[in-house]
Amino acid sequence: MSDSQSKDEVWAEWVQKTILSDIQSAATPDPVPMVDDSDSELTRTDAYDSYRLGRGSGDYLYMLYLLDEPADAPFDVIPVYIGETSNVANRLLDHFRKLRDALPISEWEDDGSWGSYGKYDHIATVYEHSDLQLCAWVVDVDDLDTGPYGYPTYRQELEGKMVGLVHSLPQFNRVFANRDFVPNRVPHEMGKVGPNWVAGDTESSNDEATRLAPLSGEPATSESKASLWHEWVEKTICRDINDPAEADPIPLFETDDNLVVETKTLGSSTVLKRSDAIDERIRREGTRCVHSDGVRDGESGLLYVMFQLNAENPSPRDVVPRYIGKGEAYGKKNELSANFEEIAKDHSGTRSFARWGDGSYWHVGELSETVFGETSKKLSWASELFEQGTRQLKQQTYLWIRAWDPDRYPGPYGYPAYLAEVEPLLVGLAYGAWPDHLLNHNEIPGDAPANSREFEFRPVESGH
Repeated sequence: MSDSQSKDEVWAEWVQKTILSDIQSAATPDPVPMVDDSDSELTRTDAYDSYRLGRGSGDYLYMLYLLDEPADAPFDVIPVYIGETSNVANRLLDHFRKLRDALPISEWEDDGSWGSYGKYDHIATVYEHSDLQLCAWVVDVDDLDTGPYGYPTYRQELEGKMVGLVHSLPQFNRVFANRDFVPNRVPHEMGKVGPNWVAGDTESSNDEATRLAPLSGEPATSESKASLWHEWVEKTICRDINDPAEADPIPLFETDDNLVVETKTLGSSTVLKRSDAIDERIRREGTRCVHSDGVRDGESGLLYVMFQLNAENPSPRDVVPRYIGKGEAYGKKNELSANFEEIAKDHSGTRSFARWGDGSYWHVGELSETVFGETSKKLSWASELFEQGTRQLKQQTYLWIRAWDPDRYPGPYGYPAYLAEVEPLLVGLAYGAWPDHLLNHNEIPGDAPANSREFEFRPVESGH
C-alpha cells in the first residue's frame, strides 16, 4: 500500500487483487450468477450449485454482489452481503432459499416488530430493483496472504473487517444488507422505511462515513498484529493511565485489601459491587452519548476493555486484555438503547448501565449469578478472574471505558473507524497478542482457547 490511502482505496485495492482478479481470470468460474429467473419459478443456476458444492468444511469468506459488467474496475463490484462460514455449501443454499421466500418484495408487510424488514427482505429488494446480476464469490481464507489492511487474518475477524470497510463507503449505503458490525442506527432506520430504503424514496445519510471522511489516516506499518495491539494500547489505555487528569486505571470492583469483592443485595439476589469510581466513569462517558431526550450527535456509544496489569508502571506489553466490547447508545428497536436509559434519564438504577449493569442479561449481573451458582453464563470470566469457590480476585481487574470518538482515538490499523467497526478490529488484534487470556467468544476462531478450553468454577457457598 502507498504511504497514504483512503478507505475507498483500501477497498479498491483489496477487491482488485481478490474478487475482481477471479472475475477476470479464465481459470476460475467467476462471475457466478445466483438466480435463474428464466422460468416462472426462481431456481438456482447450475453454475451456483457447482460453485458451492464440493468444498467441504473449511474457513470461508463469501460475498453476494451485483456486477456492473464488463467489470473493468473494483467499484463495478457492488457488495450486497458479506459473511463467513465453515460450511459454504449449506450457507449459500440457505441464502438462496431465504431470498426466494422473500420475493416478491411487494408482498412484504411490516408486522410492527423489530427486524420485520430483515436482511433477506433487503437482499430481495436489491435483487428486484437492479438490472444487474446478483452473484456469489467465495474464498478460502487460508488462500489469502493478508486481509484488506495488509495483515494475516482469520474468517471471523475478516468478516468484521470487510463489513466495517464497506459501511465506511457511502456509495454502497442503500444496497448493503449486513446488520452486524454496522451501527445499530442503520437497521433501526431501515426498519422504519422497509423496501423504500433501497429505492431511496426517503432521506437518509451514512452518518458514520460522513464523519470519518475528513479524518486523516495512515496505514499501519507494524510487523505484526500483536505490535499493532501494543501501539493502540500505548495511544489509548496507557496514555490515559499516565494522564494526571484521568483516574485510570480504575478497578472494576469494590474490594478489600485482599481483593475480595464487596457485594450488594438487589431483591433476592446478591450482586458483585462495582467500584464507585467505575460507576462514576460509566455515567460520565455515557452522558457524552445520550441526554434526557435521546442520543446525542457525535459519539455513538462506549468502547470498553476489561484488563489486568503485569506491572505497577505498565508499558503497553503489560496491559493484559480480558474482554473487549461496546455499548451503542442507539438501539436497534428504539432510538435510545435500553442499555443507556438509566444514564439518559439520570436514574439511580444500574440494571443495564451501558452493558455493565446488575441485571440478569448484563455483564456484572451474569458474572454475579455465575459466581454465586445461579447460572453459568459467565463461566469463563468466573474461572479466570476469581479464586475457586470465592469472590476473591486472582488479580486486580480494571475497566477502560470511553465514549468512542474517532477524532480522539485512532483505529488500530491507522484509519478512522466507527464504534461497531473498531470492536472486531481490536478483538482480532488482542487475540493475536494475548490468545490465552482474551475471554471474548465472538470474532475469534472456534478453536481459540476461550472457545475450546474447559472452564470450571466452584460457586461461592451460601453465606460467604
